[in-house]
Amino acid sequence: MHLTSWKARRAGGRITINGKDEQGKDAKIVGVDVIEPRIFNGVPGIYATDKNGDVHRLMAA
Repeated sequence: MHLTSWKARRAGGRITINGKDEQGKDAKIVGVDVIEPRIFNGVPGIYATDKNGDVHRLMAA
């Protein structure tokens, strides 16, 4: 999932990120363990990895 206009907040021991998905609809990623700048599949960016190991790209604006 790609999120724009996102905001991250601590929720217990993990992080919850709220934002807009690719279609502009409200979306939420729960159980995030880490947010970091890195290269994923050859694409540099800011990525969040959740408790299941799924990687989500966080976009500006």
